[in-house]
Amino acid sequence: MSTNILDDARTYMLHSFKGRQSNFETKHPWRKDWQFAVLHSLRIESYVVKILAREKNSLSEHEVTLIRLAAILHDLARMEDVENHAKLGAEISEPWLRKYSGLTDSDIDRVLEMIADHSNKKVKEQDFCRAVLKDADTLDEIGAMSIFMAGNWLDRRSPFFFYELRQRLIEFEIPFCDKQLSILNTNGAREILNEKKAFIGNFISQLTDEVRADGQIEQVLFEYSNGSG
Repeated sequence: MSTNILDDARTYMLHSFKGRQSNFETKHPWRKDWQFAVLHSLRIESYVVKILAREKNSLSEHEVTLIRLAAILHDLARMEDVENHAKLGAEISEPWLRKYSGLTDSDIDRVLEMIADHSNKKVKEQDFCRAVLKDADTLDEIGAMSIFMAGNWLDRRSPFFFYELRQRLIEFEIPFCDKQLSILNTNGAREILNEKKAFIGNFISQLTDEVRADGQIEQVLFEYSNGSG
């Protein structure tokens, strides 16, 4: 099977999303746009490659191509039905896959299986290919991206914005990293997520140094302004 199928799949995915809008997002406005959906899918393909580069595995080039193909197509229904987008995405992908020369019925069934199950992250995945796709999907928007996203939950007009950002990163983002670590299946993905967690931790340390004032005056003023003093 030629890897040209990946280029064709990216083109198909782009055209499938083009011009569409999501009505499900409120806090992160860029998620509404079809171009975000395209970029997300391409990032997941990239994470698949990164995870496999850190894993000892016996996958053939053919099998790797099938995982990357599933990654490109995995979210085709994300603009339509968030809750059921995995299974619906497989249904949308199937006609295109069936007409693509070079794919056997077994190949197609394998890709559709990975797409349809990629959101089921509650149990440890025993199938390595499905595990890689699920882990790749879990890794997106954690790290540098999640720092920006954390700010969307806060009042940017507040003079205490950076203090509140620091608190949110400590109270929500670091625990979120730990929660996501617990659902990962591969060592490669765990290594990547631990690096992301360390990046957020270093950012918190730097931000702590920058917002610290003599006698913790900023914290005192924050509590006073909120009626605690």
